[in-house]
Amino acid sequence: MILRISTKLSRPSASSGRSKADLLPSEAEALEFLLPLSADYPGIDRWFAGRVIPGLRSGSRMLLRVERDGELVGLGIAKRDHDERKICTVRVAPSHAGRGIGVRIFDKLLTWLDDDKPHLTINSSKLPMFERIFDYYGFSRTSSKTDLYLPRAIELGFNEKDQKADAPQKPTAPSWLSVD
Repeated sequence: MILRISTKLSRPSASSGRSKADLLPSEAEALEFLLPLSADYPGIDRWFAGRVIPGLRSGSRMLLRVERDGELVGLGIAKRDHDERKICTVRVAPSHAGRGIGVRIFDKLLTWLDDDKPHLTINSSKLPMFERIFDYYGFSRTSSKTDLYLPRAIELGFNEKDQKADAPQKPTAPSWLSVD
């Protein structure tokens, strides 16, 4: 069995409005891999074409592909710019889950990001699948947002730089109360 990990960093500039015809074969294959594994992220195809592809062209995004015996079995996408370092998505084919592919993807993305605690979000229903890896890397939950991608779904944020997970809010005095 051959394991091949490849990265896609950048290409010459291209327009931001894209059709599948504008994608390189490896990018089109990555999108086809993502679609059936991303039901909890409606519009992931538009995000991929409108954000990921331009980011690959500019060098601000990385597309990491993991192949076994010539078949795409894992994928990771990260974003690195002056404002944010983020793991955008990690997907492993169900047929290859539990074989360490996710850890390899996280390791490579963290190295590329040059950040051991980048921002990331996940649907709360997927937390059990990621808890061990998040604990391994020491990731901290910092936010919880409802209705971000799907109605009534909770998206959990990790490693946001300005927040602490479920930190109690310090009470503030009413504006009419002056304390001198």
